[in-house]
Amino acid sequence: MNTRISKPETIKQSSRPFSSIQDSCNSVNQSDVITIFGLRLSKVTLPQAADSIVQAAKTRRRGFVVTPNVNMLTLLPFEPDLAGLCNQALYQLVDGWPIVWASRRLHQQGLPERVAGSDVFPLICERAEQQGLTLALMGAAPGIADEAVRRLKVAYPNLKIVGTYCPPMETQFSEQSNADMVVFCNRTRPDILLIGMGIPKQERWISANIDKLDIGVALCFGGVIDFTAGRIMRSPPWVVKIGMEWFWRLLMSPKQYWRRTLLRFPLFFPMFFKEWIGNRAGKL
Repeated sequence: MNTRISKPETIKQSSRPFSSIQDSCNSVNQSDVITIFGLRLSKVTLPQAADSIVQAAKTRRRGFVVTPNVNMLTLLPFEPDLAGLCNQALYQLVDGWPIVWASRRLHQQGLPERVAGSDVFPLICERAEQQGLTLALMGAAPGIADEAVRRLKVAYPNLKIVGTYCPPMETQFSEQSNADMVVFCNRTRPDILLIGMGIPKQERWISANIDKLDIGVALCFGGVIDFTAGRIMRSPPWVVKIGMEWFWRLLMSPKQYWRRTLLRFPLFFPMFFKEWIGNRAGKL
C-alpha cells in the first residue's frame, strides 16, 4: 500500500455536525434539484458544479458529492439504503445521459446536461490550483493514485497535493482499515478528497465516516483516479456526445463492465416506465 502523508497538523473539526450542514444546504438549494427514482439530483452545468464544489471546499463545508449513473440507479432496488445515502450529499451530479433523458420526460424542466466526475474533476483541479486549495487521493489499486498525482502535477504545477492512500482490497473494510483511512484524512486535512472505491462502497464509507473527518469536500468519483492515471482510456468526445460511452467502456474493459452493462442496464427502462406511469397517475 502506497501512502504519502504530509506533516501532521492540529485538527480543528467543524463545530457543526454534518447533518446540520446538510439541512442548511438543502434549504438553500431546494429549487435547484429535482427528484426522480427516489434520488435528489442537482440541476447544474459543468462549470456551475465545479464552482459550487470549490466554494464548499474553500469554506471547508465538510460534505460529499456523488455522481449517480445508470449503474447506481439499477442498484437501488437491491440496495435499499443507497438512495438515502446519496440524498445526504451536498451535490448529486448526474453521470449518465439516460438519466438526463429521463429527467426531461418526467419533469417540465429536466437536467441541463450530464455532469460526469471525469469531466468536472479537471475543472475542479484548475480552480483549486488558482485558489491554493489542497487535494488528497484515496482509492484505486496500488500505485495508481501515485501515477495520477504525477500526471496532475504536470497538468497543474501549482496544485497542492498533500497525500495518496491505497485502502486494502476488502469486500467490507475491517475496523483497523477503516481507522487507518480516517487517520489518513485527518493527517492530510485536504480541502478536497478524491475517493475512488466504486459504487456503493465509497458512498457507504463516506456517509458513515464524514463526521469523523477534517476535510472540506469528498468527491465520490469512482474511476476518476484510474482515468487520471491513464489506466482506463476515456472515450472520444463524439462517443460521449451521442450517449454511447457505456458501449465504449464495455469494449475497452469487458471484464469490468459486462455485468453492469448487459445485466443491469436493461433494468433502467422498466424503472423509467414505472416512474412515468406514476407521474401521470399523480396528475390525474
